[in-house]
Order: sequence, then structure tokens, then C-alpha cells
Amino acid sequence: MESVTSFGDWLAAISSFETDDARWDAELEYLPPRVIAGYLERLLREAPIHCSDITPTRLSHMIWFFNGACSGYWWEVRKPEVPQEEQIQTVRALGHFYKDFLDHYPLGSAPNETEAENAVFMMWDMDCIEGAAIFPGEEHLVEPIFEVLGIALRCKSFGCQRSALHGLGHLAPYHMERVRREIDWAMAEPGHLHKDFVEYALDAREGNVR
Repeated sequence: MESVTSFGDWLAAISSFETDDARWDAELEYLPPRVIAGYLERLLREAPIHCSDITPTRLSHMIWFFNGACSGYWWEVRKPEVPQEEQIQTVRALGHFYKDFLDHYPLGSAPNETEAENAVFMMWDMDCIEGAAIFPGEEHLVEPIFEVLGIALRCKSFGCQRSALHGLGHLAPYHMERVRREIDWAMAEPGHLHKDFVEYALDAREGNVR
């Protein structure tokens, strides 16, 4: 049986990038889709353990890497070799990443205040994660994706809320009623949504995000 990079070695590699060039030049051997799904799920669920001391710069490059700027991991997770239940669990692990880790991480309280905040904001543009709620054949991921976005929107941090609104805005043209329900809840909940997001939330409600 062909050996593959261990979870520990894989994590050490993707959490060590200090520059764009480093993540593009990373020599990570090919991993089978099911291994990628398992490693990604474990990292996302256990981020408070594995990423407790990571710097904003390294966190940003790690997110850019595993969300597709250099890896294509989410496309691999959604391949037929990965059973649908494992795909669902990997997507749902993003909810843990938001709630258990990112919501408590010092991302900043303004757009692009840290490299990590910008990466979190762009998570739903990378590797077309939201595409799983759009593409035929991936209907089993619609509910998990909205579950994750709902968790992110219910977080207290600026970075998580901005990321959630961004992702919901991309899905609005395809799931308008569901998106509006999520955003209307956030806007109606007293003191929940950051005051700077009122206009952006209204735009996201109509699918006007970039």
C-alpha cells in the first residue's frame, strides 16, 4: 500500500507558509480524495487545538491554501470516491472552524484589518465552495452549506459575520428565499449584527456582493 503524508506532517506544512510563494511552492505529495476529506475535517474540527498559536499571516496562507488558491481540496472532497456522508461531514466541519476557532481569533474589527480577516472573508470565493449548493449532483450539500453559513452568521466576531454575509450573497440568486430568511434574522436580532454591516447585509440579501 502506497504511503501518504501523515496528518501531522501535512498540518505542519500547510500551517507554515509565510508568503504567497511558499504556499505555491509547497511540495505536498498527492493525497487521495478520501484522505484529503479526512484531514480537512479533522483540521477544521480541531482547529482550537492545532492552530492555537498560529499567526494571522500563517492562518491566512493556510486558509488560502486549503480553500483552493493552490490545492483544489474542495473539488477533491466532492469527487465520487468520497462517500456523500463524508462530504457532508467535511463541509459541516467548517461550522466548527467558525464557531470554535475563528469567532475567538483576533481577526480584527474592520475589513482587511489582518491578512487572516481577508482570507476568512474570501473563503466562499475560493475553490467555489458555494458551488456545491448550486451544481447539479451536489444537492446533498445544500443543507450542510446553509448550516455552516448560519453558524457563521450567528458568531459574534466581525470577521465571521462578514464572511457569512459574503457567502450568503453569492447564493442569493439560487436560493433567494433561504438567504433572505437567514439575513432577515440577523438584521432583526437586537444588537447582533455589527452596525457596519447593515448596508452590506441588504446587498447580500439581493445577491449584490463581490
